[in-house]
Amino acid sequence: MARAKAWSFDRPLDGAAKARYQADQRAAVLRALAEYAPHTLAIFDVDFGHTDPQLVLPLGGRVRVDGPARRITVCY
Repeated sequence: MARAKAWSFDRPLDGAAKARYQADQRAAVLRALAEYAPHTLAIFDVDFGHTDPQLVLPLGGRVRVDGPARRITVCY
């Protein structure tokens, strides 16, 4: 899951509110996974989407996620 966007021009948040929003989002995802897919590996705060730095996800490429090693490998 990409890093949660927790700020916008029409709804700016201070540091504490931003952290609370991100924690609430993460908790919601973990609750859903616990109920519907309890054995699924969840990875949070990956730099893809509209972030900087940005990991480009290749269409048709391969992505390997190694949870225990905390490593993501992308082959373009």
